[in-house]
Amino acid sequence: MLKIKVCGLKYNILEISKLDIDFMGFIFYPRSPRFIGYNLILPKINKLKVGVFVNENEKTILTTSQKHKLDIIQLHGHESPQFCEKLAKNNITLIKVFHINNSFSFQKTKDYVSLCHYFLFDTKTKYYGGSGKKFCWKKLYDYDLCTSFLLSGGIKMEDMIDIQNIFHLHPKMFGIDINSGFEKCPGKKNYTFIQHFIQQIKKYKS
Repeated sequence: MLKIKVCGLKYNILEISKLDIDFMGFIFYPRSPRFIGYNLILPKINKLKVGVFVNENEKTILTTSQKHKLDIIQLHGHESPQFCEKLAKNNITLIKVFHINNSFSFQKTKDYVSLCHYFLFDTKTKYYGGSGKKFCWKKLYDYDLCTSFLLSGGIKMEDMIDIQNIFHLHPKMFGIDINSGFEKCPGKKNYTFIQHFIQQIKKYKS
């Protein structure tokens, strides 16, 4: 079944946690308008908590992960395989993000396969996520490695059928990451939009 991750949460966290989703993403990147802050106490939720970091140092990631009891670390910058290996030694579940454009080669992901549990494919822009822009999803069929991935980048309500088609045809796609396309403002998600999206997209499950 297609997994759903809601990322960039900042305000209505408990409300969104009541939806039928699998992962909730919290951004620990100070330059993001969805930066949740290092000192905020996250509420208790019954979803997997994903901490999103961009080119952050190992100590800050480990300290933040322990403080907020994060289940997964998402590396959204230009982190090297060596850096991922250091984190993996701490028994951390890792998602590595790759920023995709027309010239991207999935061979760049090869050195991360043994180090990361999942990949996430997002649109390459001058910012780190939340751009609301898509890359050409046909490019996903060039990916043939063994690590499962989530699709991100500009996903909106009207994309549900295209997403399901990819999910059924690509053996390694296991989830999607939604963010700016389902917001009232940066960090505040639209409960009704997400609820409707989930209800509709599950109609097409196999």
